[in-house]
Amino acid sequence: MAETILETVRLVRTYAGGVQALKGVSIQVPKSKCTAIIGKSGSGKSTLMNILGCLDAPTSGEVFIRGVPVDYTDTARLIDLRRNEIGFVFQQFNLIPHLSAQENVEYPLLFSYRPEKERKDHASALLARVGLEHRGSHYPGELSGGEQQRVAIARALISEPAVVLADEPTGNLDSRTSDDILDLIHEINRKEGTTFLIVTHDADLGDRVDHQITLHDGGVI
Repeated sequence: MAETILETVRLVRTYAGGVQALKGVSIQVPKSKCTAIIGKSGSGKSTLMNILGCLDAPTSGEVFIRGVPVDYTDTARLIDLRRNEIGFVFQQFNLIPHLSAQENVEYPLLFSYRPEKERKDHASALLARVGLEHRGSHYPGELSGGEQQRVAIARALISEPAVVLADEPTGNLDSRTSDDILDLIHEINRKEGTTFLIVTHDADLGDRVDHQITLHDGGVI
């Protein structure tokens, strides 16, 4: 059985007015696998992703990363987790428009005070890994949607995180480009053992991952 890299235990998230977005969610994300969290709008998947990414705190329950519980009251530790243990890929790409592709990939390492040459070499290698070694000097506005998402994937990998959280990573792409991005994610997962957790409303994606978790009305089914 694969080692668990990310786990939740009886996770509850209640918003103002008593709206319960998560109702005792317990999941396990296996290390070095591709896992999909699938659910329709309102199922709780975005709330769960925000909590796993340390962007929001649960009302109750626990989250474990590499077996260590997350303390959502420790702001400094949450920042460290977001910088070093969790990579993010978003539907909207979220690249910095005035930075080149190379600089966008490098950006997370600025906060780790690594030498400049090390940052640049690592970013260049990752751009090559996603097939964009020739586009490093281009700005996001000069790249296609698929190229921007490839840059975002390279950026998510720069800190060698425990897990990459991909929130609807193909939501803004046409079907052919979506297939290319999913193929890239699977290739990186298979060759390098990177753990991916993909949140999507697309039930068909379940056929392309190692492990599937389905949410409905805030619970796992």
